[in-house]
Amino acid sequence: MTMIAETPTDRSVALGRRPLRLPGQGIILANLALVLIGLLVLDVHLFSKASLSTLTPTIGVMILMALGQAFIIGTGGIDLSIPSTTTLVGAIVLKEAGGDNSAVLGSIVLALLVCLGIGLANGLLVEVTRLDALVVTLATGQLIAGITRIYRGPVLSISTVPSDLSDFARSSVGHVSIILILAVAVATLIALWMRFHTSGRRLAASSVARPAAENSGLSAARQRITAWMVGTLIVGVGAVLLAGRISTPDLSLGQPYLLTPIVAVVLGGAALSGGRVRPAATVFGAVFLVVLEHILRVRGYSSGVSLAFQGLVLGVGLTLVVVSKHLRWSVVSARRGGNASDRSTSDPVVNQENQE
Repeated sequence: MTMIAETPTDRSVALGRRPLRLPGQGIILANLALVLIGLLVLDVHLFSKASLSTLTPTIGVMILMALGQAFIIGTGGIDLSIPSTTTLVGAIVLKEAGGDNSAVLGSIVLALLVCLGIGLANGLLVEVTRLDALVVTLATGQLIAGITRIYRGPVLSISTVPSDLSDFARSSVGHVSIILILAVAVATLIALWMRFHTSGRRLAASSVARPAAENSGLSAARQRITAWMVGTLIVGVGAVLLAGRISTPDLSLGQPYLLTPIVAVVLGGAALSGGRVRPAATVFGAVFLVVLEHILRVRGYSSGVSLAFQGLVLGVGLTLVVVSKHLRWSVVSARRGGNASDRSTSDPVVNQENQE
């Protein structure tokens, strides 16, 4: 009797499962390389107390902003209103609380409800009327910026957030900021929700392939609007923590978060045309950008150099995403002995890759 060893890939395909892979292998390796270069070549002490006190809260806020953007990019959209939303949240927390610790919870709840309303408005305009997300969020961003200036007024009697919020946002466990700990917890909850809960899987299915979701009986438009609302809510959480960290939020609070969260999502392997949200890979993408900017700042480079590097990273990241998908498609096809005409129907692994 001849024994034929079945490879893990063949066994996974036969059972209709995708082979288990660590998400975002490329961005994990990029982070390791960046840390080693910073420590050994550029002599930047990334793990010193001073560096961690600066890096960890900044990374935490960037993770939340990138996760919010990831939900929207997952639908094939993009949200350019995030900076204006962030600034509005800071203004609400500042003005509604009025420096009073007893009013801080109510101001945070109001700010998050406003974020849900912004996400709902953007989602309806994009998913129901089928307007272009880039144009819609650019317009709503300008509208939110104008409303923020009117709401905030020319002069504020109190320019700092309540001390309870500020103390919480500036607290740490060891040398790790509480903001980073909360951001990782949010990313973990999102990953578990989208993988194991029915509502999360429905949202993912509707985001990846709207026509297929509609043909399967899912309310794809409703699920995709939910993705907009969830994404904007996560951004709101990040904005509240950012306002507490800065303590004196002004009209420039959201400016750094226009393009950087998009770059972080792309570095995590997402395609701007839409696809599955990968929280872990998005987290590593955010870490890479913040650590890169910190290294450049410590070495004395200007902000212009940092922006140039971000543009370069975005271009390289987009190229690698496209190339990696084509390579995986070719490798799986060669392994299975298929051709271009039957890959999408006979090979579930390839079909899954195409959806992502």
